[in-house]
Amino acid sequence: MSGGRAKLTFVPEAMPPGMQRVSLPEAQAMLTALHESFLKERPRIRVIVPPGGAARSAEQAWERRLREEWVSRWGPLVLPLTGSVEQSRLWQALRLSPEYMGQGVQEAARELFRSPVFLASVTLSVLVYFAAWLAPEPVFSKAFAATATVALALVVGVVELTNLAWACLRLYRESEAADSPREMEAAAERFGKAVGGAGLRVLVMVASLGVGKAMPAVPGGWMSAPRYAVEGGVALEAGARVQVIAEGALVVSGVATGEVASRLCGGAALCMTGQAGHGAKLSTRYGPAHTPQNPPHNEAIEKELAAREAAGHTDLRKNKAQVDAEGKPVLNQTSSARPRFRRPDASSLRPDGVRYNTNYVSDPRDLTRELEAFEAMIRADRSAIQELYQLDGTLLRRYVPPGVTFP
Repeated sequence: MSGGRAKLTFVPEAMPPGMQRVSLPEAQAMLTALHESFLKERPRIRVIVPPGGAARSAEQAWERRLREEWVSRWGPLVLPLTGSVEQSRLWQALRLSPEYMGQGVQEAARELFRSPVFLASVTLSVLVYFAAWLAPEPVFSKAFAATATVALALVVGVVELTNLAWACLRLYRESEAADSPREMEAAAERFGKAVGGAGLRVLVMVASLGVGKAMPAVPGGWMSAPRYAVEGGVALEAGARVQVIAEGALVVSGVATGEVASRLCGGAALCMTGQAGHGAKLSTRYGPAHTPQNPPHNEAIEKELAAREAAGHTDLRKNKAQVDAEGKPVLNQTSSARPRFRRPDASSLRPDGVRYNTNYVSDPRDLTRELEAFEAMIRADRSAIQELYQLDGTLLRRYVPPGVTFP
């Protein structure tokens, strides 16, 4: 299409037999990979805790970390969530649903849905990702969600994805409206019967993509080979955008296909690029590459965090949702009255317990927006040090809370 866009059309086909069943060993392998990735990312988090007051605090801590990972990768919640994920009605309905799934997936689903991390991730996937399908023509503007949508569509098709998304949305609505245990059970039953083997596999894949570094650890063969492909491969840029324009069709912007994609991806079905064809190596010691199309920005963050680690700072965070000194998320109330997280480029906890946030400006044209974000971060947490630099090291703004020494 014109304007650097491509239209991908998916004709509904019979699902491969291997996708229609999920075995117990497959589920156990996936859970192992999921838990290992989550704990590797946050080794101080205890996923399974005994009952009691102390346990509740630990439980809230890991859940808060998980939600931060989801927000940083997929974007803010589309549907409202009151209180904790575990106490939500959607969580309760999802927990009941395996009992109504088909014999080919029921045993595996029971195993998967026993895990608090998996169940919380599926709950968040409904609130953050599948909820985006609510619009008549859903749009995925965050590059991570756009890439996942294309990758999943290549395997299962757009119609199948749409049906699963609407099953998730129906479960959310019915569980929120339920006035009795019987109504909650009925909602779980309808959802369970609507989710077959392919649907469960998609739920698992989306859930795993929201947890730490789970994607590289996904056991081989969990999803079948892509049923659809573009000759030479498909490469999505960091600013990719996907719109579902009709049943079975996607319009993708920020995409390279055919011979160009083949040179970038080596002929892979799908790859993600930063600076197309330049091959700049990005440091990822402190987290995934930030702004892959701008390596100097990413390297400035990595260098700053390395210096802070050497100075004894802890809780080193790269492009993660803003938190206070206690690690609790802090929100900025925007003019649209919709709360949202800010994400400092570099954040750490000084040895004296003061939170220290830094952002960088790569393009002078973005200065106004970056200054607004800087002021928003101060409003969100006035007990933290906030800085704004140009990439050449020029200090643009600094806020030091009263009574705090600097440096």
